[in-house]
Amino acid sequence: MSEFSIIEKYFSVLGKQRADVIKGVGDDAALVNTSNIQSLAISVDTLIEGVHFPSVTSAYDIGWKSLAVNLSDMAAMGAEPRWATLALTLPKVDETWLSEFSRGFADLAGLFNVQLIGGDTTRGALSISVQIIGSTLETGALKRDKADVGDGIYVTGFLGDAALGLKSLNEVLPLSDTEKQELLVKLNRPQPKVTESLKLASYINAAIDVSDGLVSDLSHILQASQVAAIVNVNSIPVSRAYRWCNNFTQSYDLALCGGDDYELCFTVAKENEREIMVEAEKLSLQCTRIGEITEGTTLTIMDGKNEYSVQQKAYDHF
Repeated sequence: MSEFSIIEKYFSVLGKQRADVIKGVGDDAALVNTSNIQSLAISVDTLIEGVHFPSVTSAYDIGWKSLAVNLSDMAAMGAEPRWATLALTLPKVDETWLSEFSRGFADLAGLFNVQLIGGDTTRGALSISVQIIGSTLETGALKRDKADVGDGIYVTGFLGDAALGLKSLNEVLPLSDTEKQELLVKLNRPQPKVTESLKLASYINAAIDVSDGLVSDLSHILQASQVAAIVNVNSIPVSRAYRWCNNFTQSYDLALCGGDDYELCFTVAKENEREIMVEAEKLSLQCTRIGEITEGTTLTIMDGKNEYSVQQKAYDHF
């Protein structure tokens, strides 16, 4: 099966077919209409087998996650995703794998009105690079450098479940089969908070998605905004399964550093904190206040009156 027949069969029509696409897959470049867009938001992520997903991960889940991590970047920017490109490197042609991969990608793309408009296929070790292109709100994109002293720090959802799911593949944990599968779904099929971000953006000062772990990602906000923060470790939202697996050590390290959550972390001015919680409730979005922005340059994590010592390091490619 040739490169072009792979593209034609599995990727020529993928995702929501948008009216603003003049020319999508099948030419030397895609053409899109940006006449009604104020600013473009552009991001790219690469997933490598054995690094970003275990080798046992299903093709459907790889397709889903390869787009989800990019959609999460759009959510962090308060941007509406529109178009995607895909560079896919395959060790061999496996039509069953391709069918499931493209189905996972397409299912998520359809949920967020995203159309695949181009890309590339090559032979080599399994690697997936997705570029996402979106548009920002009229009020502008959310950024990391707008946190102010006194802002509340919030996160969505539960933290640590994806990392715990990964851990469950290699260790025996006190989990039922149902609980383990629920954690693996968190790892393999993250739910990007795009819709929620667009609804809440007007109340948010600074934002980032939690991909490499809360400690690492919140630190990016602090560095960009030139501020400090105090986080209460006992306020970190964790699931029942997480508590059960860690109840003897009371360890929050996976929730703080595990990564792969693809939840949002953002700061909110005091005068907007009540309103954003009201809006979050309307969206059925779990939203938890975990700390506050302060003067200085460091991130301090407290456990009651004592400072919590993080033993695990956040993920770093190098």
